[in-house]
Amino acid sequence: MVFELPEPELQGSGSLVGCIEGRRSVRQYTNAPLPIGVLSQLLWAAQGLTGPGQKRATPSAGGLYPLHLQVVVQRVSELEPGTYEYKADSHSLKLVGDRVRKGAMHELGIGDQPWLKEAAIVIGVSAKLGEAVSHFESQPPHGERGARYVYMETGALAQNVHLQSTALGVGCVLVAGFDDAGVKETLRLPSNMEPTALLCIGQRRDI
Repeated sequence: MVFELPEPELQGSGSLVGCIEGRRSVRQYTNAPLPIGVLSQLLWAAQGLTGPGQKRATPSAGGLYPLHLQVVVQRVSELEPGTYEYKADSHSLKLVGDRVRKGAMHELGIGDQPWLKEAAIVIGVSAKLGEAVSHFESQPPHGERGARYVYMETGALAQNVHLQSTALGVGCVLVAGFDDAGVKETLRLPSNMEPTALLCIGQRRDI
């Protein structure tokens, strides 16, 4: 089942400088759902198409674009809870799994990270790591350059989402301490994908 997302807002509100200054890691959320328009905007900021030739919001070494997004939805208006795959070319979501138990999300973290179970959504960032390593194998250090690019791109994506969250007034925190095998299973990642980051997002409790 595929769900078309609302068109992203390209004019935006709030200055870039203001968003950089106001950006914080927010780990406490209310039980209020995220509007579907907010989810749409966040996914566009992460990997949305921005120009001809499949140009995207996040830069990619050699235009390879190895990153992939899965979204665990708990509370989003007009969208059933479940696990979704983001399709950048059509700006849509494909349902790939049922609702994930909050306890299962909590168990993915290394140590106690309750925001994994309390967030309205968790965006799982993964990459075709082996493909990237092979693609850039001729660049020294051999066998490592492609992986470096993947993690740089993941960081750029995460910052985009953080700044877009700040502009929209919602909370976001990056999680890098997680059980890789557990994330692959829970988020139903294809076998050729390796998780690189989780982004927890929800309505801020401190507002």
